[in-house]
Amino acid sequence: MGVKVIRDRKPTASGPVFTPDGRANALYLNELFDAVAKETATRLHRRYRAEVPLTGGLWGGSWYFADECGYTRARFRRLYSLVCVPQNRGLEDPGNLKLMFKVYASVLAEAFEPYGIALGDANGGDIIGYSNRKRPTLDFQMWDANKKIDYIRCFFSYNSATWEEAYLYETVRLIKQTKETLDKKTLTEPPRLEGMAIRFQLQDLVILYHTLEPVLSEQAKAVGGPLVERIMTRFAQGMSDEAEMNALNAQAFEGELIYAYEDAIRADFAREGLDITKVEEWPVDRINRVPASLKEQLIPHLQAIFQRYRGNLKAAEASALSGKRPGK
Repeated sequence: MGVKVIRDRKPTASGPVFTPDGRANALYLNELFDAVAKETATRLHRRYRAEVPLTGGLWGGSWYFADECGYTRARFRRLYSLVCVPQNRGLEDPGNLKLMFKVYASVLAEAFEPYGIALGDANGGDIIGYSNRKRPTLDFQMWDANKKIDYIRCFFSYNSATWEEAYLYETVRLIKQTKETLDKKTLTEPPRLEGMAIRFQLQDLVILYHTLEPVLSEQAKAVGGPLVERIMTRFAQGMSDEAEMNALNAQAFEGELIYAYEDAIRADFAREGLDITKVEEWPVDRINRVPASLKEQLIPHLQAIFQRYRGNLKAAEASALSGKRPGK
């Protein structure tokens, strides 16, 4: 009997991640990022006997800017992933951390190669702002030599969790980041933002609204709902005027929308002794941990989005097949 050879698996999703014109499908992209994380963990164990279970998924809320089947309405040139890394003492060694990034980079490149994306240059280890001071979220980025996209940027967050729970934890950090230019207690007016900065600011306002919608007050929905719909409509129409984008951000400033986001989750975390305005100081065992009261309301809401995409994709596929039958 010969020695059984176990070959590496190329990560895949249950459907095509990109359309011919370069738009991404949020459901399949989320699956692919999780497959990359799991295959990285498998290879680390197989080759180095390292127990580093990883989970992954989307970051950045691109699914809120998608159609009924999860396809982004425009071509996204920057893709973002959130990866959960266990608090493994072995990863405190810079050499081991570098090795994990090296294996992850190889797997990520393999996963996107079928789509004509050539991920090459990689940079990992930079600290993400507003993350835990003792175990900060780390940045990892790879650029596409073929220029089909600009880059893929990954956020490595230190604590094992499901993707949904980690995403909600990172939402606390995103609120604080977005608040930087919307805090009426420290600013008389919002600063003028330019280029991608103002686009990201408006996108984050939309992402936070839809993520937290089940726990927002009726007043917050009355103020934020119409503004968020306006932002999404204008983005879909190709909004590019920075004066208009800054005017929309100023409406969020005047409507104190960022405080509504804080108020929606503040009490739930406070009951567990955690101040959402000081997320950097939380104990390391609270990374990627969300109060059960919030999970019960927000995780089903998040999961339902992808379940809807999956159902609509199956329905669209069945309809297409039916349309090809003779006499139909």
